[in-house]
Amino acid sequence: MASTIQTPLGARSAATARSVARPDSGIPPIKVATFFGAVVVSFIAYIWIRWVAGPFFERVPTGPSDAPEWMKMTFVVWQGGGIVAAAACVWLGLVRPWRRDGRPSTDGLIVVACTTLWFGDPLSSYFGHWFTYNANLVNFGSWVSAVPGWLAPGEPGAMVPEPILLIGPVYVYFIVLATLFGCAVMRAIERRRPRIRPWQLMAGCFVAMCAVDLVAEGLIWLPLGFWEYPGGYGLLFPSTYHKFPVNEMLTIGAMFTAVCSLRYFKNDRGETLVERGVEQIHGVRRQTVARLLAMIFALHAIMFFAYNLPNSFVGAHSRPWPADLQERSYLTNGICGADTDRICPGPGVPNPHGVDGAYLDRAGNLVIPAGTTLPRPVPFDRGDPGGLE
Repeated sequence: MASTIQTPLGARSAATARSVARPDSGIPPIKVATFFGAVVVSFIAYIWIRWVAGPFFERVPTGPSDAPEWMKMTFVVWQGGGIVAAAACVWLGLVRPWRRDGRPSTDGLIVVACTTLWFGDPLSSYFGHWFTYNANLVNFGSWVSAVPGWLAPGEPGAMVPEPILLIGPVYVYFIVLATLFGCAVMRAIERRRPRIRPWQLMAGCFVAMCAVDLVAEGLIWLPLGFWEYPGGYGLLFPSTYHKFPVNEMLTIGAMFTAVCSLRYFKNDRGETLVERGVEQIHGVRRQTVARLLAMIFALHAIMFFAYNLPNSFVGAHSRPWPADLQERSYLTNGICGADTDRICPGPGVPNPHGVDGAYLDRAGNLVIPAGTTLPRPVPFDRGDPGGLE
C-alpha cells in the first residue's frame, strides 16, 4: 500500500482516463454529498449515544454451550491483530499522505469513511434476524434497538451483539484491501483491453469481489465461528453452523464493486464523483471537511443500497436455521431456540413486530406479550336491513 499512495490511488493514466466535464452551474455534487454526510454522522452519533446511555449497552453471554478452545484462542489473536491492521491502514492511507501533501488522498477519505461504516453492519436485520455473532467475542450488545422503527426482536443481554473489537477494524482493513485489489483487477483488465467499457470493467471487478468474499467469509471467517448467516440462502455447507449464503456473496460483491468504481473512475482533476466541485469551496480546511463528509455519505449510501436493503428482505424471509447452529448457544445470542420461548426464524414462522409483537414459542403456540392489545375485527357495513333500498 505504501507504494501506491504516492498519487491518488486507482487514478488512471492520462492516456486512458475518461474525463468528466464539471458543471458550470447548479449545486456541485460535493455540496450535496457533504450535507448528507453531515446528516449521516449526526445520526450515528445520536444512535450511539442512546445505545451507550441506555439499557441495551450490556454484554450478551455465551449461554451453556462451550466453544472449542481453538476458537477462543483464534478470537483473542484475531481481535488484537485486526486492531493493528486497521491502525496500519489509517497510518498508511490517511495520516502519512496527509502530512506529506497537506491534504488527505482518496484512500485517506475511504479509510475515514470505513471507520464509520460498521455502524450499518447490523442494519440488514431491520425486519428480522438472519445472521448472528459469536458471543465469545468482546461485545456490549448492540445499538439496533435505538434505530427508529427497529422490528427484529431483542432485549438487553439477549440480542445479536456487535463485537466491537472485531467488526470495527474489519470494516477498515478488509474493505481497504479489497478495494485495492478490485482496482488492480480493473487496471489489469484495461491494460489488456484498452477500449473496454466501464460497465465491463465493473463486471470483471464484481466477479473478483465475489471470489474475495467467498474465500474470506465462506472459507475462513465462518468456519472459524466469528459470525454466521443461518437465515441466508445457502450456497456452501448449507447444513452446518457455517452455512455460506449466496445472497451474502452477491451483495458484498456489489458493495465492494461500487466502492472500487468510486475510487477508480475519476475526472481529469483526479476527483471522485462525490468530490466534484470542491474548488467552489474556499479554504483548504473547509475543502478537507467537505471531502471527508462527502466520502462518508458515499460509502454509507453504497452499503445501504447494495447490501442492507436487499438483505433486509432476506431477514424478513429467513431460511430455516441449521440445527448445527441452534445447538450452539454462543451462536444463537439468546434470541431463539433452547432456553428461550421463541422458535428460530424460518419459512412459516411469522416475524414479530418488535419486542412487543406476538410470536410463536418453541411448541408452535402463539404468545401474546403482556400489555399487547390485538385489534378486533370490524364487520362490513351491509346497510340497514329495515331501510329502503
